[in-house]
Amino acid sequence: MAVPKVEAAKCDGCGNCIDVCPADCFEMQDNKSVVVRPDDCVECMACVENCPTEAIELV
Repeated sequence: MAVPKVEAAKCDGCGNCIDVCPADCFEMQDNKSVVVRPDDCVECMACVENCPTEAIELV
C-alpha cells in the first residue's frame, strides 16, 4: 500500500492537497502541507495530480 509523502522544500503551502484529499490525510503546519494520516490514504492520486509544485508522491 502506498502512502503520500510531501517534499517540504518543494511545498509552497497552497493547500490544494488538503482541499482535494477525500481521506483528509493532510494538514497545514508552518505553512507547509504535512501528511498526518498516511494510513487513511485511498491512493486516488488527487493530491499528486493537483500539486502545482510536484511536491507530493505516493511511496
